[in-house]
Amino acid sequence: MQHTESMGDQWFALGVGTKDVPGVVTTTLEFGGSRPAWEMKDENVERMLMAWPSDSLLRASVLVAGKPEGKLAPVAVSPFMEGFSNTLTIRKTHAWKGGHAGEIMAEPEGFLPLWFYDPLFFRDAEGDVEGKTCEFFLSGLCYGIRRALLDELTVTEGPAYEKHALEWMKQNPDKTRLDVPALKIPLKGKTLIDVTDHYCEYQCRANIFEVDSFMFGPEKAQMKIYRFGIGFGNPEKPVYAIIYAPERICSKGYVPKEGDDVDMVFWMQGRVADTEGKVVEDAEPAVIPEPNKE
Repeated sequence: MQHTESMGDQWFALGVGTKDVPGVVTTTLEFGGSRPAWEMKDENVERMLMAWPSDSLLRASVLVAGKPEGKLAPVAVSPFMEGFSNTLTIRKTHAWKGGHAGEIMAEPEGFLPLWFYDPLFFRDAEGDVEGKTCEFFLSGLCYGIRRALLDELTVTEGPAYEKHALEWMKQNPDKTRLDVPALKIPLKGKTLIDVTDHYCEYQCRANIFEVDSFMFGPEKAQMKIYRFGIGFGNPEKPVYAIIYAPERICSKGYVPKEGDDVDMVFWMQGRVADTEGKVVEDAEPAVIPEPNKE
């Protein structure tokens, strides 16, 4: 696995090409707002996250940094997504070049640690945070999604199969090892998640809930975004995330529906919960209009 310190894939999923990113920066800085919880300042550096529109669950964000009382320059431009709250314990951090943006690995109860991009890394990873337990908002941006193809998994090797073979042989003492049938694992309604070749990116089979949609993008080129929830990890205490799936990446016109089992690849984002405080400036009509739920 490798850390990818860029946002090309994420903006591409949202239909924003490399040449369009400067326009995202300009619009966000001109019409966007911030919150006290999204800012930090000491004697050496000042950082501030600007986001726009103000009242959308999916926004464009620009992280600016510089010397205190001096000019602040953009250092990271990323989609900024609201998510579901989860209790996680920080295990590792990975700062991107410059130390302003970065990624965090945090562990939920009863499940393996998860890597995710944190748009407020400069705040959430400050100091010695390893071992600290926090409430994180988790979300995901889909790179691809389709209706799940299989309702059961056939296993013929590996630890799970070996355990199945031993149990089957005990129940069938007159049979040989060659008679052991394949292990059939039902998948309907189940969630399976695994890493890809890049940190913060996951391939996942999930059952989705609370599906809705809204429009996002430039006024003359808006796209539909589907939004839904998934739960994974420890069945007794699942991890929940809000997933955003642009219509353009849905396979063969697939339309997500409540209760569907889906196969998808997504990029995970998270930040320490900061629900207090309001956006400093209200959004005004501009290049990227506020999404409206259909």
